[in-house]
Amino acid sequence: MKKYIILILAVALLIPSVSNAQRWKRYRYEVMAGLGTVNLFSDYGGGAGDARHNTLDFDIQGTRPALLVGGRYKLKELLSVKANVVFAFANASDKYTSNVPRSNRMGTSNTFMIEPSVQFEYSLIKEMYGRRYTFSNIRRFNITHVNTYIFVGVGGLLYFPSKTIEIDNDINKSHGVFTAAFPIGIGFKYAINRVYTFGVELGNRFTTSDYLDGHSDKYSTANDSYLFLLFTVSKRLRTSRKGLPRF
Repeated sequence: MKKYIILILAVALLIPSVSNAQRWKRYRYEVMAGLGTVNLFSDYGGGAGDARHNTLDFDIQGTRPALLVGGRYKLKELLSVKANVVFAFANASDKYTSNVPRSNRMGTSNTFMIEPSVQFEYSLIKEMYGRRYTFSNIRRFNITHVNTYIFVGVGGLLYFPSKTIEIDNDINKSHGVFTAAFPIGIGFKYAINRVYTFGVELGNRFTTSDYLDGHSDKYSTANDSYLFLLFTVSKRLRTSRKGLPRF
């Protein structure tokens, strides 16, 4: 008799686990939108040192707005592919830097950016489903239940810089308005309710251009990069029997 009781209890405990493990297949698709910020690392502007073209040259005064729209599809429980477009209005200005040679130069640029990209996300902490793992049950919130993922991808960047001053040591004033962009970063996501989720993403973009600010210093040895901090809201879409999303 005891054996049957133990077996029944084991099955009762196992069924919810199996159900939760398969629940991600019901919600393979998501659509999303978000707002955030962009910081440009180029020849203009930056921190106290020489231009570094990376996050070490961060200056909060150069922060400007960004807008995202996109969608996500779960290939596996821990692996997703995401396609999105980010619109941003970046700024790079020597008036913000405390580096004397750059501040004396007084160059400023505003760049409108459009970045379409495809990214692959791998979850270090898998996404949880059910009312228990939502903000509506915040008293049971656990940081270990926050979907945490890293991502890499490839995309393109359309950029349209406008300079307020011409610099004598600009090595090439004739340049294109398109470059390859390579996103890499980390993201966090937690459910608002059973349908909507809230996310935060921090991602750097490496490019193949040194002209995102419309300028390339003759002493420059690196391409420009930029950083997005994005806050998103996603809507989960049920997967139909044919594998298509139900809007």
